[in-house]
Amino acid sequence: MNDADPDLDRLNELLCAISAGRDAMTVAELDGYVAALIVCPDMVTPSEWLPGIWGEEHAFADTAGAEAAVGAVMGHYNRIARELAEAPEDYAPVLEFDPDDGEILWEPWVDGFERAMRLRPDAWEEIALSGDEEATASLGMIVTLNDFSYGRLEFTEEAGNELDLMAPGLIPEFVRRLNAWTRSRQMTERATVGPSDAGFDSGDAPSFGRKTGPDEPCPCGSGRTYRRCCGAH
Repeated sequence: MNDADPDLDRLNELLCAISAGRDAMTVAELDGYVAALIVCPDMVTPSEWLPGIWGEEHAFADTAGAEAAVGAVMGHYNRIARELAEAPEDYAPVLEFDPDDGEILWEPWVDGFERAMRLRPDAWEEIALSGDEEATASLGMIVTLNDFSYGRLEFTEEAGNELDLMAPGLIPEFVRRLNAWTRSRQMTERATVGPSDAGFDSGDAPSFGRKTGPDEPCPCGSGRTYRRCCGAH
């Protein structure tokens, strides 16, 4: 993880505070999670995916803490969305490093990606059955990496070590290919529907920034309305 990035430092600080005694995601897990949400063929709303970051049972101690955490997460999501929309060739995942030997730990990122896939399994099945060789191979390799990290696949020691070394360099290309497939599908749908009927520019990055209505569910995932949670002050 790039400790020189103040946004990542702040995000890490907030997630670590939530993780005390709980199962909140690390920054690398979150990075994989939001990458999957962005390249997923179907949009998933923040009220659905935010609770997965800090756990369904987590309750923020105060409104300020909830707003800070949600703001940092949404900021990270939107940065990745913009990059994949405007300069996908520059995309790079946030990976962890072993503090003892400096080894790149790609497993948390892949685990976060797979956790997001569970929110829309039918959408990912659409990619798998699409016949697009690059997209289906990329999706298959991410699933393979996740299974390998959990010991669900048998490899020779040599093959396992080779996959472990190659994974960090392969992940960015997998994301770019899946992103290209989804954006191509969105553009095709837009052309079929027609710009006057689409109601939005589906070629744009799926950024989230609309103000939540007072009686809508709070995006932090508390289960309360926005007026009684993050919008209480």
